[in-house]
Amino acid sequence: MVMPIDLVFVRHGQSEANVVQKIEKSRTGETVPEAFYQRHDSLMRLTELGVFQAQAAGDWLRANNFADFDYHYVSPHLRACETAANLKLNAEWRVDDRWRERDWGHYGMLTPEQKHDRYPEVAESRELSEWYWHPPGGESLATGVRSRFEDILDTLHREVQGQPVIAVTHGETIRVAQFILERHTPATWEIMDGSENFKVNNCQILHYSRRNPETGEIANRLNWMRSICPWDETKSWANGEWAELQYKTFSDAELLEGVEIYDRLF
Repeated sequence: MVMPIDLVFVRHGQSEANVVQKIEKSRTGETVPEAFYQRHDSLMRLTELGVFQAQAAGDWLRANNFADFDYHYVSPHLRACETAANLKLNAEWRVDDRWRERDWGHYGMLTPEQKHDRYPEVAESRELSEWYWHPPGGESLATGVRSRFEDILDTLHREVQGQPVIAVTHGETIRVAQFILERHTPATWEIMDGSENFKVNNCQILHYSRRNPETGEIANRLNWMRSICPWDETKSWANGEWAELQYKTFSDAELLEGVEIYDRLF
């Protein structure tokens, strides 16, 4: 069984939750509507900017001959569905809960002040490892989100071999896809995730392919990828150029080098 020839991820456009996150981080004192904390994360809509970003992504897909996918998947969250519709691909979308955002549990419904008061240690634990960390009552990327994406891959192997697939989903879900498809270790993933050069912006497009972009030959697995930000191409990774995925192995010496960064405690 083989993967689709082309697998394209689109992150949703700017959402109401994204706006509130910026307000909370900036600490400008700007008021957040009380209703925001009374609405589940799955019910957040796109902003007007988010709609523009989605339309720009659809324009890029059509201009680059990606208007005709065989399978179209979308997260059930409103911001993802609204993004998918505004791509204007005239598609038959499969709403699939496995593509949803990470579950933040009750932690995601709290104001910054409530998070600090009730869970003062959580921010510190997140600093130790973004990959393994999980919000109280929610799921980690390493377990829950990864399990869902691996189940998605099983479906793709069984049902959509050799066909082009698009999925409109969420930033952290895309990050987990990168971990698996690019064969990251937790350490290399943490470095990539923390780099501004590899930020998954709203409506960022990640395109994985089995087709060699230079020769047109088809490989057995997804060996090439590129990433484009269609509404601001300066945010594209490596100017939107293709990169061949390298599946790194480690020598004994390299394994020890990674271990010996940390002193023994006993």
